[in-house]
Amino acid sequence: MMFERTRKQLTIFFGSILGVVIILITAFFYLILQETLQHNENQKLEDLKNKMSQQWEHRIEEQIKGKRPMEHEAKNVEWIFLLSDELIVWVSPDGKTQISPSRYTEMSNQLLIWAQQNEKKNEHGERFYVEVGGERQTFLVSSQILNDAGGVYWMAIDISANAALLDTIRLILLISTFVLLSLAIWLAYFFAGKAMVPIKKSYYRQVEFTTNASHELRTPLSVIHSSVELLEECKDTLPEFEQHVLDSLQDEVKRMIRLVESLLTLARSDSQSLQMKLDNVDLVQVSHQMYQAIQPLALKKGVHLQLDLPENDHGVNFIVGNVDQIKQLLYILLDNAIKYTSPGGQVTISYRASHRGRTTLQIADTGIGIPKDELARIFERFYRVDKARSRELGGAGLGLSIAADILNNHRAYIHVTSEEGNGSIFEIEFNA
Repeated sequence: MMFERTRKQLTIFFGSILGVVIILITAFFYLILQETLQHNENQKLEDLKNKMSQQWEHRIEEQIKGKRPMEHEAKNVEWIFLLSDELIVWVSPDGKTQISPSRYTEMSNQLLIWAQQNEKKNEHGERFYVEVGGERQTFLVSSQILNDAGGVYWMAIDISANAALLDTIRLILLISTFVLLSLAIWLAYFFAGKAMVPIKKSYYRQVEFTTNASHELRTPLSVIHSSVELLEECKDTLPEFEQHVLDSLQDEVKRMIRLVESLLTLARSDSQSLQMKLDNVDLVQVSHQMYQAIQPLALKKGVHLQLDLPENDHGVNFIVGNVDQIKQLLYILLDNAIKYTSPGGQVTISYRASHRGRTTLQIADTGIGIPKDELARIFERFYRVDKARSRELGGAGLGLSIAADILNNHRAYIHVTSEEGNGSIFEIEFNA
């Protein structure tokens, strides 16, 4: 579960990088192609302007040499300089309109309408679309004024092939980008799995070592603990210094036993060898049992332990879970709350139904609180906010880590709010 989540995070990270690179390359190629095609279209329009200007200048030269009559209307323009995809409507200075022969009837009519209305077009070209027989034709249109009082002309060139080519390439690029992105995600997932192999091996070796070490330590610790208990029976016969040593030894042995048990629990959880039997658990009953079990510890510390029973029970206090783990969870949270609450303080257990209909357990204390910058790390293994005080109180920094694993096993969520000097609130929401 943990490795799969890490693998997905690595896949997202590397896949995002590859995806951005692919998209940038595709967009760059498309923009270059689009710019090239537009440049060619503008160049073709400019060539048409030059040909029309040269044609008019040639007419002027012939008139000057006497080869043509000076009247402009004497003869129509010879349109042999036009290509098959070019068309022009020319309005001479005397108002006579001439149209170049063309197979683009609809576009010629449109140019004629603009000429009659004297509607000027951008000299750098504008795109215009015409529907012919269910197909769309694309033209680049413009209007120009001829030099030497040659009148005004409207022109158009067919760029439908370029538009169709650009549409086809855009579709190809979109499909290619999707395929490449899918391939990039698969490769990122594949290589993330390869990168996780040595990490998994190292992790499982560590888990195996922790499990074996915990098992091996339990036997000698049990022997030492039994020996210390035997010495306790004749403690009064020992000198004062030896009695002090015996008390210290007993405390350290108990602390080591708790540490080994915690390590073994975490190792089993990591190796997923801990089988969890699920039942319907009455949270009220379990809370009451743990309240009674931990009451002596609270009395010894001088902390008031309070259990707030619900006013009514409509089944919201039942959850699906493992009763032993729920008890362990409550013990860890209550033990921490009592441990870090000063004598005279209070620890409260309460539960209710959340606004989503889920069972919510709350454990609040009036203890020393947790600094805001430490809240995000309190569930890390071996992490202790106040290391000196935690060691003094016998903490190893594993309790909340075990609690986090139990919550994860039950798909429960915990929210912690705390303020230094004003206590903490641990609120758990179960999926009932």
